[in-house]
Amino acid sequence: MPTDLIDLLMRAAQSTEAVLAQLDPEDRERPTPCPEMTVVQVAAHLIGGLRGFTEVADGGELRFDAALDPALDRERVDVVFRGAVDALIAAFGQPGRLDATYAMPWGPTTGTQLVGFELIETVVHGWDLARGLGIGIEVDDAIAAATLAGARQWVDESVRVPGMFGPEVVVNDAGPLEELVAFLGRDPTWTP
Repeated sequence: MPTDLIDLLMRAAQSTEAVLAQLDPEDRERPTPCPEMTVVQVAAHLIGGLRGFTEVADGGELRFDAALDPALDRERVDVVFRGAVDALIAAFGQPGRLDATYAMPWGPTTGTQLVGFELIETVVHGWDLARGLGIGIEVDDAIAAATLAGARQWVDESVRVPGMFGPEVVVNDAGPLEELVAFLGRDPTWTP
């Protein structure tokens, strides 16, 4: 599973990177399904999270500060995102790091769990970004289904709070990606 998880993250990141490659300067302030977050804020948050977990893998403590979220005003967002993904994969790709346990604010967490969380972030925020830009995102059903399975293990009522995840949205006859975003409190039919 751990090697498969890294592969899933790499493949999911390709989908999100393709969305970010389409971000033009005039799109930066467009709304997204993330309440009160613009396209550029979601992208910065996603990159900051990847950087934060990379620091944890390298022996640091998880930080929640603006220093990890890039300004994204001078660099191509897709390039910055790809660098953050590659660094995370390299960090957790070191022998033993996926199986290691890390002290996190919410309690001891394995590297596999942290990478799984970044898989959720990458897929769901990729969807958020695509919706904000008014474009589609290509996520393989197997990736979406695996991400949904991970989300069902991580997300309970304790994290369904503003700024994290909203209440589950009921959907019928939805594909795996739509089920995933609905499970995490997003309306799959959301438009700007």
